[in-house]
Amino acid sequence: GFLLGVDTAIAAKANPETKFAIVDYAYPDCFGDPADEGKTCGSTTELANVLGLTFQTDEAAFLAGYAAAASTKTGKVATFGGINIPPVTIFMTGFEAGVNYYNQSMGTAVEVLGWNTAANEGSFTGNFDSLDDGRSFAESFVQEGADIIMPVAGPVGLGSAAYCKETGSCMVVGVDVDWTVSAAEYADVVLTSVLKNVNVAVYDTIKAAVDGTFKGGVY
Repeated sequence: GFLLGVDTAIAAKANPETKFAIVDYAYPDCFGDPADEGKTCGSTTELANVLGLTFQTDEAAFLAGYAAAASTKTGKVATFGGINIPPVTIFMTGFEAGVNYYNQSMGTAVEVLGWNTAANEGSFTGNFDSLDDGRSFAESFVQEGADIIMPVAGPVGLGSAAYCKETGSCMVVGVDVDWTVSAAEYADVVLTSVLKNVNVAVYDTIKAAVDGTFKGGVY
């Protein structure tokens, strides 16, 4: 999705009769020097043949942060990402905001490890595939006192879930899909999941292409 933003715009401009859709990206994405178009960004305008599928994942992650703050026994929760890009950090931002809201509402002081929205800094594995990284990040956070962890790093998070299940020291918050279904072997350590509903957006886009109502812009 996000990492294909520039290439998708280039392909769409070269093939105006072809319909495109891209997950986690939308146009225009060029807001600085117009000379950057086609290099560091894709387009200075909307593209009539491209539908950008975007998600307000921070709203769902807010609820997960609230739930984590309400459920922690240690007073510390954690999150980490694969790469520091907006489709990842939007989860982490929402999660932290939910914890902060719980603290404000309940007079508590639950701490979030692994992400600071104000500084736009946090913990990242640098990849979306290493189960070993997922295990080591979870172990590190548990050693720092966290007992609930939200990995936003694709399959990396399964390494965290495995660590939590084996040690009994933590719970995880699933992302994108319901982890009690997609990773049922870890259902007993899944506190909840932040659903992104990419399937709904993709289905709606295909349906629009089939019935002739497809339009570029932002979903």
